[in-house]
Amino acid sequence: MQTRRLSLAISALALAAASFAANAGITFTNLGTAAPPATVGPYLMTPFDTTPQAAIDDYTSGIINIPGSPIPGTLGVNPGVQKFTAQDTWGSPWAHGYAGPVFYSTQQQITLTLPANTHAFYFYTQGNYSGTNTFTATTDSGASSGPVSVLTDPEVDGSVGFAFNATAGETLATITISAPAAAGFAVAEFGVDTGLVPTTTCASSGYTGTQLLWCQKICESGLTGKALDDWIHRWIRQFRQLPYCALPGGGGGGGG
Repeated sequence: MQTRRLSLAISALALAAASFAANAGITFTNLGTAAPPATVGPYLMTPFDTTPQAAIDDYTSGIINIPGSPIPGTLGVNPGVQKFTAQDTWGSPWAHGYAGPVFYSTQQQITLTLPANTHAFYFYTQGNYSGTNTFTATTDSGASSGPVSVLTDPEVDGSVGFAFNATAGETLATITISAPAAAGFAVAEFGVDTGLVPTTTCASSGYTGTQLLWCQKICESGLTGKALDDWIHRWIRQFRQLPYCALPGGGGGGGG
């Protein structure tokens, strides 16, 4: 029975690795109405500086470059948009109390051209038409959010955040946002990656002594095939658990 459990555990690891390889690409995350996150996927995120955006007079139209990127480059938008301010000249409340610049399009669809070398990006959006509107965002790679419901209500905070991130080092070039029935829509609260989240290691997961050495053999030495299988068998027999790199999401383990 023990041998069968070990075989099943190793099979599960192999299937997880194959699944990861098959699904490498661009991932979408619905941020909902929550405030912008500090990370998207494996990337640290930095919001755009809204100071140069706020310096643009409200009602200015024809804007094709939105300033404030924390990395070199600009955020392009086509067709051009008009600047408003949430909680002020933009009529409906924005989510989580945001009261900064928003950029409004009268069109059913716009395309954002992202700064060069973008690996993760988020934005928030809200329709002009009161009620629940359906938005879809699609990257240049073809990765899509699918239909996402976004509320516009003069009495209730609305807007929803959309985030995309690479899973295998790809870059994002454009995101096309479409909301055919929203009577135009606004976008705001942009954020872009400014580095990878610090990598988890055997040492940072709290392993010490023999457990640390064995974890390094399994997770960090580059072993494959039978040699890796042997170390996994040994680990499970000794510690009755999986090392951090074999846990769902590669989460941290415990010392012992």
